[in-house]
Amino acid sequence: MELVIGCDINEYYVQFSYAEEGKEPVMPDFSGVTQVETALCRREGVNQWYEGKEAVKRALAGEGALAEHLFSRMLHADTIRLSDSEYQLTDLCSLFLEHTYTAFVRKVREQLGEEITVRALVLTGRIDPGVHYGKLQEIVKNLPVEDISFQSHEESIFSYLVHQPRRLMGYETQVLDLTSEQLVTYRVEMNHKTRPVVVSIETTETDLYKKKHYASIMEHDRELAKLDQELAEYMQDYTTGRIVTSLYLIGDGFHGDWYQETLKVICRNRKVFAGDNLFGKGACFAAAERIWKGEASEDFLYLGKDMLQYNVGIRLYDKTEEIYCPLLDAGTNWYEAAGSLAFYIEDTDEIRLQVVPIHGGKKEIVIGLDGLKRPYRSCLLELAFSMQDKETLELTVLDHGFGSFFAPVREPFTKAIRLAELPDADEKENACYVCIGQ
Repeated sequence: MELVIGCDINEYYVQFSYAEEGKEPVMPDFSGVTQVETALCRREGVNQWYEGKEAVKRALAGEGALAEHLFSRMLHADTIRLSDSEYQLTDLCSLFLEHTYTAFVRKVREQLGEEITVRALVLTGRIDPGVHYGKLQEIVKNLPVEDISFQSHEESIFSYLVHQPRRLMGYETQVLDLTSEQLVTYRVEMNHKTRPVVVSIETTETDLYKKKHYASIMEHDRELAKLDQELAEYMQDYTTGRIVTSLYLIGDGFHGDWYQETLKVICRNRKVFAGDNLFGKGACFAAAERIWKGEASEDFLYLGKDMLQYNVGIRLYDKTEEIYCPLLDAGTNWYEAAGSLAFYIEDTDEIRLQVVPIHGGKKEIVIGLDGLKRPYRSCLLELAFSMQDKETLELTVLDHGFGSFFAPVREPFTKAIRLAELPDADEKENACYVCIGQ
């Protein structure tokens, strides 16, 4: 059976979910829980490691040194000291994910009663994949999955919402996250006047906090009553004048009934949902989209800060038919936007690429090919492309010659191009038509 996996990891826990093609994500539990604490304990005197609650239990019993909050620590530091040894935090996170992933897959296999193949995994968190990409690659290096990608919580919110019933997707959706002690809010706006529907998400780290532990019951009751009033006032301002169709309460901070005044505000004329698995299921939906394309990926476009805002392509001849071949798609994370294309050039001394910004207009890239004159269809080139940042496209042209008949005449050359600075396309000029290399 083929599956995809979503993995939500944060300061406190990791949570996995899986999905079959065309089905909703499922979250199996580990001995009655669906979350594993992001903690490791190294047993004293031997190279033996425990994870999750077992790690905390062993450390409290004095059996070893405990490393908690691994993922958040890894994002902001390189090493940690346990007993008399120093460890790379990326190595510890990698070990933690390897152990918990193996346990998760074993649990899924037991529940389904058959062998499984994991096609893709998407890891999500309060991360900036463009900034943390190197560390993220390190912590998943030992997972036996070929297709692994990363996305922020904003992207996971988008992936989750576009797979919900259309009646829940009005002009605005709001998400309140109390997974950590600090309340984080997400305002999701959908422009239904565009095709595809353009989605934007505004994130706010509020000044509202709910502690994980209180010194006494009296303090607990007093502080939560105060927080309820403050949160109700905050949400009154946050929702006033907005057409909010649905609202999601995420995180164990919303467990219990301490926020009754807040509910009176947020439940007015809108659907309100509560749970702990929106981000993980969103990552799972995203993994499914990578393998089994669905309508959701065509009807909506999320424009996050790491999203490429240009379509880049080339006109080609496939036999006698002229086609458009996309190279880079708008809405792709810039750090994942890369590839290559091989083709034969005909009677031309340049390559022309079409660039279409999502906000309209047409631009073009012209690559000169001085010195590449050979007989008809005997010049095989390869164009490698990748984004160096959100605006900079790097192109490398390789001359492969033509077998034993013609040796390459040019060394590979690379150009870095700022897409925003490109000139408008010359409508009087034809694009560079080439033949697909077979």
